[in-house]
Amino acid sequence: MKGEILYKILNSLESGVFNYIDFTNAFLKAGYGATGGKIKYEFFKIQNKRINSQLDKQKMDKFRKYLYKLKSQGFILENSSKQIYLSDKGKKKLDNFKKSFSLNKDAYKKRIGESVIVVSYDIPVAFNRERNILRDMLRMIGFNLIHKSVWVGKVTLPERFIVDINRLGIIDYVEILEVAKNGTLESKN
Repeated sequence: MKGEILYKILNSLESGVFNYIDFTNAFLKAGYGATGGKIKYEFFKIQNKRINSQLDKQKMDKFRKYLYKLKSQGFILENSSKQIYLSDKGKKKLDNFKKSFSLNKDAYKKRIGESVIVVSYDIPVAFNRERNILRDMLRMIGFNLIHKSVWVGKVTLPERFIVDINRLGIIDYVEILEVAKNGTLESKN
C-alpha cells in the first residue's frame, strides 16, 4: 500500500516523543514489513540497553571514585603497570577488620527454653555498631522485639552470648531477666 512506511512511522510516534537515532535504529531493525508494535518493541529494547549501559557507567564511575579514595587514604597502591595492591596501611586495616567482632552464626542457633527471658538495654549512641550486632544476636537466638530496646523469648541463651557482649564492651548497658513465675493478672473472658 502506498504510504505504508509513512503510516508505520507516524503510528509508532503517536504515543510519545522518541530519540531520533534510537527510533531510526528500531525501525530499521524491525524491518519495513513490521507492525507498529514490533517497532515500539525494538525501540524499547534499544532504550533499555542504553539505560543499562548508563547505569553500568555510573556504577563504574562510583567504583573508580572509591578506589581513588582508598589510594588517597593510603590503603592501596598502584604500580607503573596500573596494577593495584594493598599497602602496609591497607594490610593493617584488613587485619583490624579480621580481628574485629563477627558473629559465629553456629553459636547463635535458636533453642527453646523452659522459662521466658527478657533482655533490655540502654546503649549509648557511641555504640551504634555494637547495638546493631546485639540486635542481630537476639534475632538469631529467637527473641522478639516488644518495645524499642526490650526483647523477650522463651529460649536458652548460649554461654557465648555473655562473653560476646562483654567483648563488644556493652555488658554494662544490658540487663537480662528470667521470668520465674506467671503474673497475677488473669485474662477476663
